[in-house]
Amino acid sequence: MKLLRAPEAVEDVLWEGMLEPETEEAVERTRGELRTRGENIDLKDNIRNLPIVKISHPKVWPLPEVYSPGKMPDLLRAKLEEADFYLVRTMCSFRPTRETNRLSWARFGVHLLPSLTEQQPFAYDLYPKDVYQEVRHQVKVNFSPTLTFQELTAGVGGVQFGLEYPELQPRISAAIIGDNIASWDYEEARGIRLQGSKTMYLLVEAPKGMPSAWASLDLVADVQVRGSFLAALIRPERQEDADPMKVQLW
Repeated sequence: MKLLRAPEAVEDVLWEGMLEPETEEAVERTRGELRTRGENIDLKDNIRNLPIVKISHPKVWPLPEVYSPGKMPDLLRAKLEEADFYLVRTMCSFRPTRETNRLSWARFGVHLLPSLTEQQPFAYDLYPKDVYQEVRHQVKVNFSPTLTFQELTAGVGGVQFGLEYPELQPRISAAIIGDNIASWDYEEARGIRLQGSKTMYLLVEAPKGMPSAWASLDLVADVQVRGSFLAALIRPERQEDADPMKVQLW
């Protein structure tokens, strides 16, 4: 069985930087919440020490490159005759800078963009989807006959291709919005801080022969600042009107 193992750390860094407040109004809301508790805090020092986020360049494989069509079930081969499929791996990581500022929730998003000729790739399926209860180790995933991600049970033989996660931590929920936007929500769980590297896989369906595709990445978060919440996001610097979070997939 050929396994793609999730990296332990973000590789091929696309962007790295500190989260920033979503708006000045968001800062004022947090400041007001603290005042109601009798804490008259400037917040400037806290804002200078928000968590640091790192995002990787997506890694992309044409599906037949990692899963030989000759070893696929008939249903999967039939789908490859109708459309092109790509396996996309994205990664992000969270690193707190101080105890009083920690992540409570974060959403990482991938927006698949139409081509200049209006060809549109679609988010066919994604993983991980829902992880709520416990930390899980050595999770293995492959494709079902309908080309959706499915977790493997121990002792399953005869599988030709799969993904492996050394560890999955709760809480994770994921969704596909409008066919072309995939998002993963990460939340703190009891006794487990929201930090470290996160690996996500997206199966993209594209019109047959689509020569290239682009996507836009983004991340928003809620940061706990002295027990109150501050809405935050990544704000990459733009150069010459280029969007640094717009990436070519293939």
